[in-house]
Amino acid sequence: ENIFHGQSDYRMLSVICIATWFPFPFWFVVSPEGVGLVTDVTTIQLGWSVLNVTAKFGFILHLQYIKSKYCKTLDATRELYGVNGDPAAAPGKKTETLQDGDADDFMPDDGGEQKMRTLIKETMVSLNMSSHTDRFMKLMLDNGIVSTDILERLTAD
Repeated sequence: ENIFHGQSDYRMLSVICIATWFPFPFWFVVSPEGVGLVTDVTTIQLGWSVLNVTAKFGFILHLQYIKSKYCKTLDATRELYGVNGDPAAAPGKKTETLQDGDADDFMPDDGGEQKMRTLIKETMVSLNMSSHTDRFMKLMLDNGIVSTDILERLTAD
């Protein structure tokens, strides 16, 4: 893939950026700052406005399209692999423990284990490692990492 051939969304975003920025130097040349072919102030300001709106909205609209496409792909992947991000589907409330003796060791989980399972499944699917999901999940749960709160508190130690 290069600037002239390819199907990548980011290639298209680059092409839009180049195509919409390309007229700016030409407009500068024909304006009074350049050779002065166009001298009407209203026309010059309108030209700059049209160029700016076209460049910025073209970029933003295509970026939104990329985001929408990604979200649809993620939803389809979740549906395909049976990943459910609904914490209400979590069975009963559990208690998480860090096993370090602090007073904050025992806190209600509020579906944290289900969120943890969903996070692991989505991550493994996005990395094309879904065949390792069960093994990784067992490793995390066996080591007391049963919720995203505990995961966030982990350090390099």
